[in-house]
Amino acid sequence: MEESSATGTIVTALAGGIGLLALMTLIYGTVLYRLGDRPRLRQLCLGLMFGAGGVAAMLQSVPILPGIYLDVKTVPVALAAPFGGPLAAVLAAGLVSAGRVAVGGAGMVSGVIGILAAGAAGLLVRRLVPVSGWRTARPLFILAPVAALHPLSIFVLPWEVALPIFVDGGLPIALFTVGGILMLGTMLGRERRRVDTEKMLRDAALSDPLTGLANRRAFFAAIDRTVSGALRHETPVSLLMLDIDHFKAVNDSRGHDAGDAVLVALSRLLQRSVRQSDMVARFGGEEFAILLPNAPIDGASLLAERLRCAVRDLAIAQDGAVLHVTASIGVSTLSAGTDRADAMIKAADMALYRAKQGGRDRVCRHQEAAVKEPVPVS
Repeated sequence: MEESSATGTIVTALAGGIGLLALMTLIYGTVLYRLGDRPRLRQLCLGLMFGAGGVAAMLQSVPILPGIYLDVKTVPVALAAPFGGPLAAVLAAGLVSAGRVAVGGAGMVSGVIGILAAGAAGLLVRRLVPVSGWRTARPLFILAPVAALHPLSIFVLPWEVALPIFVDGGLPIALFTVGGILMLGTMLGRERRRVDTEKMLRDAALSDPLTGLANRRAFFAAIDRTVSGALRHETPVSLLMLDIDHFKAVNDSRGHDAGDAVLVALSRLLQRSVRQSDMVARFGGEEFAILLPNAPIDGASLLAERLRCAVRDLAIAQDGAVLHVTASIGVSTLSAGTDRADAMIKAADMALYRAKQGGRDRVCRHQEAAVKEPVPVS
């Protein structure tokens, strides 16, 4: 009868643990997807998630001996480092340890030591296994037995007291921990692969395959968001439209490989010449768009002139030859007459057309009241 009761207790704990692990997996995928480009905040949120998961596991634990509870509280702590990062591991271990102290009981000290040991095991194995290795389940077979050693912390008690407790309670907890780590780790790994695949497909749909810049579709989405935010907060936004002069002649005389080399070299130049908050996009063919949040027209015009000079000085090696190109640039800004994304693009295009008509290799800017003469070639 007692054996049947013990079995039922373990089954109850296992069922509750599986439900909790499934919920954590769903939250994990959401955090990765939403905060993929904000690593510090992502680690913080994942630390809170793993910590809350460990505390929740304690709340549904079942006693197997006085002061000894069967649960999966150390499973999220052990997995926090490999799947969340060092900050997540420290935060999770701290939260779960605090929860164990609040619960109290005869096994409090050994319980806290076990939690910290599980977190340390996760950090250690994470250092030994590269990040890419956690896309498979293999590292889990290293982490699980290492983290499952935490019941040995019961031996902080006198030997004659600790040994029977370890045999009757420590071994089931160790086996429970191994199973939980393998189960949750496999689920988290699968979720990470799913999010990575979605991100790769999303990036492929929004980037130019040759230059790696944002494509036309991504640019339109970005300028709509930026203009809406600028109108709401009354901040300036400017736009540069840049076109390579006589690009067709490069393709015709040197071949499309040379044309591609020019596009790639120019893309790299533009990317390293703007702020992190700016967006460089390949608008189409040999035309590029540069979106400049929080940039007034005068600052945008100065940047455009610097870019024009940098393009003219750019030396592009191709098949033993050195290619040189120039660029014409049109500048527009958010104003009363260009208070929509499409209006800004049209205004920059008109300014670019004037720069082309004025002799190329120059900057022209759109102004509502009056149009300045093109910046002459120096």
